[in-house]
Amino acid sequence: MGPTPHELALQLQQQFDNRVHFSPLLADGKPLNLEQAYAVQEQLVQIRMARLHARRAGLKIALNAPAAWSRLGLSEPVYGQLLDTALLPSDAVLSMGDYTHMKFEFEVAVRIGKTLSGDDLPSVQAAADWIDAVAPAVEVLDDRCPEKTPPDAQTLVACNVNNTSVILGPWQPAVADFDRNITITAHGTVIEEGNVAEIVNPLESVYWLAKVMARQQRSIPAGAVLITGNLMTVRFPDAGDQFTFALEGLGSVSFRCTA
Repeated sequence: MGPTPHELALQLQQQFDNRVHFSPLLADGKPLNLEQAYAVQEQLVQIRMARLHARRAGLKIALNAPAAWSRLGLSEPVYGQLLDTALLPSDAVLSMGDYTHMKFEFEVAVRIGKTLSGDDLPSVQAAADWIDAVAPAVEVLDDRCPEKTPPDAQTLVACNVNNTSVILGPWQPAVADFDRNITITAHGTVIEEGNVAEIVNPLESVYWLAKVMARQQRSIPAGAVLITGNLMTVRFPDAGDQFTFALEGLGSVSFRCTA
């Protein structure tokens, strides 16, 4: 009998604590399948909830672009879980010394206003009816891959997709139109621009997450925070960096990094 999901999760948490570089997670010398990986993720989340006296706060979508998930041999994106202790306000200060390789992604966050079952969604656009607020968000991750090489999909899922925290801008009233410009500034200088609708439709992410949960006979509870997928260049900061991520009509979120 091989290691249990809990034993594998303890192994992963120890690797994070000791800042051990990423290596593929194996059970009896074999790679995990995706179902096993999600079982390990659940155990890892439970370990962290107990350690941090935390509660579940929502979900994250990862590998949201077809090119990203297909490159890892998947047929759809993957998801991770968010804890309430990981939700930080704008103007957060992050210490790079707490990470092996700090990196961050720029995303749209949505808050679910009423319990959402994927069975209730006849279309992508219908997902808008379950959203009661939106905000710009920056996901902070600890990339433990040597030379920043990508991990295999199953270990990435088991690691809760490397999530450490999410910096949230102030919540804004819900919108159904995401044809909105993006501006990222560093030290007050614009370094990247784009448009949400041309990259990731947050409603598609909500729809996908709801359908995945429905396959597991689960729903998404009211109040859940969902971050809907990376929009812009993934960035590895330097100490002293300051960034602001602004979404047209939906406010902004800022943060800075220290050594």
